[in-house]
Amino acid sequence: MSEESFYKAKEIYGETFYQLPKVLFTNPLYKGISNDAKVAYALLKDRFNYSIRNNWVDENDNIYFIFTNDELMSLLSSGNQKVIKIKKELDSVGLLLQKRMGVNKPNHLYLLRPEVEATDVYKQVNSSNVDTSGNVKITLPETAKNTSSEKVDTSGNVKITRNLYLQPLDTNIDTNIDTAKLDFSSKNFSQSEIKKQNEDLVSNAYKYLTGENVDNSMPFEPETIQLISYWVRTPEQMRSFIGIILNARKDIQADIEKQTGRPVTIIMDTEPKLQKGITTTLRRYFNSMRNTDNKNKKINSPENYLYISMKNYFGYWYNSVMAKRNKEASN
Repeated sequence: MSEESFYKAKEIYGETFYQLPKVLFTNPLYKGISNDAKVAYALLKDRFNYSIRNNWVDENDNIYFIFTNDELMSLLSSGNQKVIKIKKELDSVGLLLQKRMGVNKPNHLYLLRPEVEATDVYKQVNSSNVDTSGNVKITLPETAKNTSSEKVDTSGNVKITRNLYLQPLDTNIDTNIDTAKLDFSSKNFSQSEIKKQNEDLVSNAYKYLTGENVDNSMPFEPETIQLISYWVRTPEQMRSFIGIILNARKDIQADIEKQTGRPVTIIMDTEPKLQKGITTTLRRYFNSMRNTDNKNKKINSPENYLYISMKNYFGYWYNSVMAKRNKEASN
């Protein structure tokens, strides 16, 4: 088997994309805003999973962001004046809402859905496949069967009697027709089967818990998740372990905010050095646990030891970053 047959990590990363709505280029309402503002919209929309992981959801279940201008400058690779201009542009066309939360509290930023008109659909779909009412026509092979003759024209094209872009399809389908109901309760599996299932979920966690195209992706590099998988036995233990790390980050952010009086967000999945440091800290933790075991000494609470180790590391990383920024600003 040749080396060319394998997928490479860099190749897979290169195939990930940001989603930039076409309507931003077809609707006259948005044609006046800059391409920088349109790209910023795509970047912010890509951060929805990050907002959900941080529970940035208001009482109406609306997703928002908490970003200082400094953090937006880093995210958008822009200067302060440009970030302010981009926010004003998005706000002026109803794509961004800034909600003030009070004195010394960061604003909540809401990304809003773009308006879509029938003319936008015409421009986004090949005109030969759109009739005069704005309905999309889907061409089926001549062998297609069970199609009502009332919905087929002489060309063999099936006309959809509603606008696919503006109206959602009916997803209320009974999936249990002629099928057995699925029940994954542990009572339906033997202990050996459960063991195999857990082994598979744990050993492959780094594949399905991380990545650009993973819903609710964990903010860790795959190596970190893979390392944890060597030391836990079940998906429950994996979730518990990850939860301790995320709680340590959350609490150190709260401590720093209390000390400095300004909001702090440690964005793990966009900081390669931070990611490497997390993995190294975990290896030190596991090494301590193994050495303690070999010397017949016992740490009373491995969970507390992990929490303290990670919280101390996050604090160290934040202080080192701020020290570097202050040094650069003074030069």
